Amino acid sequence: MTNRITELDISTEPAFLPNECYQKPFFSFHKGDALNLIKHVENESVDCVLTDPPYLYLKGQKLERDFDENLFFTECKRILKKNGFVVIFGRGTSFYRWNTILSDLGFFFKEEIIWNKSMGTSPLSKLCRIHETIAIYAKCNASINKVKIPYLEAKEYDIEKILVDVNRIKSTLGNPQSLQYLSDFLNGNRSDMELNTRFTKHKVTSDIRKSGAREVNTLASIQNGITEKSIIHIVREHYNTIHPTQKPIRLLERLLALTTKEGDLVLDPFSGSCSTGIACINTSRRFIGYEIDEEYYNKAVERIKKIEPRLF
Repeated sequence: MTNRITELDISTEPAFLPNECYQKPFFSFHKGDALNLIKHVENESVDCVLTDPPYLYLKGQKLERDFDENLFFTECKRILKKNGFVVIFGRGTSFYRWNTILSDLGFFFKEEIIWNKSMGTSPLSKLCRIHETIAIYAKCNASINKVKIPYLEAKEYDIEKILVDVNRIKSTLGNPQSLQYLSDFLNGNRSDMELNTRFTKHKVTSDIRKSGAREVNTLASIQNGITEKSIIHIVREHYNTIHPTQKPIRLLERLLALTTKEGDLVLDPFSGSCSTGIACINTSRRFIGYEIDEEYYNKAVERIKKIEPRLF
């Protein structure tokens, strides 16, 4: 990877960010209130706000701190570049309210992603909830990136799914035309897109099956990866977390791939365990993060030290 983070700014002081952080690899993590600290971020300087705000449904929990939602999302609009994105986790009435606020501010809805975390949040719940919802909004109707996920990761090492693909390719052995299509793809004479255009233009589904396009698609997915899907299956971290709502780093990396590129500046105003920051380190993005709670802030700093000790 290029543009690795080379400078670190961890502080309990207000985040008066140096101009260099907008031009070169940078990691800035501060303890404090998001709405106070975000005021120090320059206009139209951030490429993506990726965050998990307080949902405000866990009564009596220190995680659930009220914040001025309208002011927060208005600040997001101010600091985002023209083609910037807001990516938010959420649940229930708060999540729907945030979607409405973003829409009223003129943001463009791009996608809704479901994180399938497999493990239920609480064994005491009457309904075992194993998912969280993520919304992606663009400031000026920018397009998300088309991302390919490695074949085995996308298939989740599911042997049954992999066997289906193996049998699909195997079925071409008795079809000389399909074998030729696969040979064309493997030899680089035609891309899978060119082959599929040929197969699918003005044809019905049954013709596509007969043509061998599915076999080409399968082989291409093994070689080039599978396009990211709206449901992302990553098992929730449980035993090694330092924060009750800690998100898997790989999940955040995949969200960043959809909305940013290497060298982009990402802001997480509700950083918690700073998983977004670590995902930025891993994917060569610049990062600004805030966490108001001193306990979680200190734990996050220690976590960063273990993962990227050369920054200290």
